Amino acid sequence: MASKIHVKKDDKVVVISGKDAGAQGQVLKTEPKSGRVVVSGVNMIKKHQKMVSQNKPSGIIEKEGTIDASNVMLVCPKCGKATRVGMRIAEDGAKYRVCKKCQADIDLVKKAKEE
Repeated sequence: MASKIHVKKDDKVVVISGKDAGAQGQVLKTEPKSGRVVVSGVNMIKKHQKMVSQNKPSGIIEKEGTIDASNVMLVCPKCGKATRVGMRIAEDGAKYRVCKKCQADIDLVKKAKEE
């Protein structure tokens, strides 16, 4: 089931549930089909890597695992608080993501149509 994700790549988020609750990080990757995101420094997993070539030696590497998008909240760049995301359509037809707490524009989602 495809679901909409309320965060985008490079957004600053805070984890609200799970073993890493309270941790902040940047969204590195989103997976809209599964509804999951990868956040820097959160949900670290260990992978046992075989040597493929001289450039990639064997060993145990740590990397970020995915977490469900419902377990993260966007941190507003203006007020600095974890917030839900709303949408606002400007008079010229442009669509913006909006902070629900301070009503500040977060970013532009869709430009206005040129006529």
